[in-house]
Amino acid sequence: MWLLNVLVVLSGLTFSLLQTSPSDQASPHEKPNQAVEGRASSIPPKPGQSADSTSAVGETQAVITIHGLCAEDAGSSSKPGNPCSKQITRKDFERLMRALNPGGQTISFNGRQNLAQAYVEALAFEDAARKAGTEDTEEFREVMFWVRLRTIGDLYRRNLQEKYRTPGPEEIDSYYQQHLGSFERVHLLRILVPRENFSGDDKNEFDKKALAAAQAARTRAVNGDALEQIQKDIYAGLGLQGPPATDLGTYKRTDFMDKEAADVFSLQPGEVGPLETEIKSYVIYKVANKETLTEAQVKAEIIHEVSQQKYRDALKAVMDSAPADFNERYFGRMPSPPPIDGPIAPRRPAH
Repeated sequence: MWLLNVLVVLSGLTFSLLQTSPSDQASPHEKPNQAVEGRASSIPPKPGQSADSTSAVGETQAVITIHGLCAEDAGSSSKPGNPCSKQITRKDFERLMRALNPGGQTISFNGRQNLAQAYVEALAFEDAARKAGTEDTEEFREVMFWVRLRTIGDLYRRNLQEKYRTPGPEEIDSYYQQHLGSFERVHLLRILVPRENFSGDDKNEFDKKALAAAQAARTRAVNGDALEQIQKDIYAGLGLQGPPATDLGTYKRTDFMDKEAADVFSLQPGEVGPLETEIKSYVIYKVANKETLTEAQVKAEIIHEVSQQKYRDALKAVMDSAPADFNERYFGRMPSPPPIDGPIAPRRPAH
C-alpha cells in the first residue's frame, strides 16, 4: 500500500502543482504575462518594476535559499560564508519546471509558488532520509527502479505524442479522400411506433395494431405526408399520450451500428427507409438532407485522428516487440490486456 501511495503521489505531482486555476486565466484584453505574473500575484509590483517579476531576476541569481541543508548536489550551491545554506537559481528552477510541464502550458504564479514550496519540502525530507540511511535500503532501491521505469516510459510516450502532433498537409488530404464516407452527415426524421402498451392491454393484440399502424404510416410517408402529423395520428389511434418528436437532427455513420448505417446512408434526401422491427418499437426513417463536409470543415478532426492513430501504432509496435509469457502456476490465468484504444459505442437515435 505504501508503494502504491508513492506512485500515486508521483504521477499526480505535476498536474496538482502546476495546474492553472480559472481565476489565473488571462482575460481577452490581457497579455499572457500580465495575467500570469501581474494579476495572479497578490504582491503588486514596485513603482517602475515590470509586472513580469521573472524578468528582474537573472538566470544565475537565487530564487530559493534553503537554510540548514549542507549537502551538495546538482542544481544547488553553497551560499558564500554559510556552508549550511543551499541556493536554487532561476535557471535550475525553471529547468525543473519545464521538465514537469512538457506540454508548455501557461503556469500561474500560484503554480510556481506551489512547486517552490514542494521543492523545498522534498529537499528537506531528502536530506533527513539520507542522514537516516534510507538511501541504503533495498526498499528504496526497488522503488526507485520502478519509478525510473514508469518515468522513462511516460517521457517516451510524451515524445511520441509531440512527434505525431501535427500531420502534414498531404497526410490530411489523403486521410480525407480515403475516409470520405465518414464525413457524410444525414439530417434524419423518424416515425416511432411502440410495440407495447403498459396500460395492461393484451400485448399480442396491441403489437398487431402497432404493426398495422406502422405499415400504414410508412405508406403515408412515402406519399409525402408530414411525418409530424403521421406520428401524432399513430399515437392517437393507439390511445397513447405524448408522441415523440420526429426531427432527430444530424448524424454521422459512426452514430449507428453497421447495418443501420448502411440502410440510412443509402437513402437519398426525401426517401423513406423500410419498416424496421426492433425489440420495443417499429421504426421508419426518412432522410431530410445529406451532405459531405469539406476538408476545411473537418481538418481539426482529421489532425486529431491521424496523430492519435500514429501514436497508437507506435505504442502497439513497442508492445509487439516484447511479448511475454507468465507462469500460470504463480500468477494464475492472466487476463487479456486492454486494447490501446477501446471501441466507441454508437450514439444512435434515442428510442
